Amino acid sequence: MEKIKKQIEGGSSSEVSSVFRENEVLSILVRYLKDNGWKVKEQIRVNGGSIDIGADREGKILLIEAKGEDKGGYTSAEMNFQIGLGQLMSRMKHHEAEYGLAFPLTKDFIKVLAKYKGSFAFEKLGLYLISVAREGGCRLISPKEASKFLEETVH
Repeated sequence: MEKIKKQIEGGSSSEVSSVFRENEVLSILVRYLKDNGWKVKEQIRVNGGSIDIGADREGKILLIEAKGEDKGGYTSAEMNFQIGLGQLMSRMKHHEAEYGLAFPLTKDFIKVLAKYKGSFAFEKLGLYLISVAREGGCRLISPKEASKFLEETVH
């Protein structure tokens, strides 16, 4: 019963999951954005569906789709990343906004990123990559920095 109470109160159970789920990615990212001066709202309704996070700082609007792991390993990480890209592209209907895909910086997602090494797609599409570490660190990688990030991250 204590585990259930802790979960309801926002704590975690004594068991720490090795799976870095989407809700954990969202929680860490929201905290990071707020700590860095962004106004943040979760589940923003847009034409074509909803976006996980809408953030505003000094008039810059960033709409973020977040993805996480499940028990499927690399194959699921690849599918989740691809789905996130598709969701973003289908919801890119505001020229003044910027868009980003947040993901956990885990071995499976790094392996997924390897497929994009050498690609200029993120720059061409104007998509931010947002890596989220379980320890709470996040990195907003601008579209222009995406290729460099992929070169440094993927070995």
